[in-house]
Amino acid sequence: MATPIVAFHHDPRNGGFFTTSLFWDCECEQCYIHDLTESECPVCGVQRQDAPDARAIEVVQHAHDFHLSSALVEAVADQVEMDSIPF
Repeated sequence: MATPIVAFHHDPRNGGFFTTSLFWDCECEQCYIHDLTESECPVCGVQRQDAPDARAIEVVQHAHDFHLSSALVEAVADQVEMDSIPF
C-alpha cells in the first residue's frame, strides 16, 4: 500500500494534526524541514529514514523560509484544506 501524501494524527491535547510524507524534520533548531529528495541533513546528520514526517502546516507556513520545493508544497496544500488544519 502506498504511503499517503498527507496523514491525520489524533492528538487529545489539540484535536490532531496533519503530517506529510513529502517532507521530513531533522533535529536542527532552524531550517529543520527537508524535502524527500534529501536523504540526510548536512548540518545535524539525521537520516531521512530515522526522522519523522513534517507537519503539513509548518511546510506551508515555512516553505519560503526553508527554500522548499514549490511543487511539493503545492501537492501538500492541495491535499489539505488549510482552514481544517488544527493548531
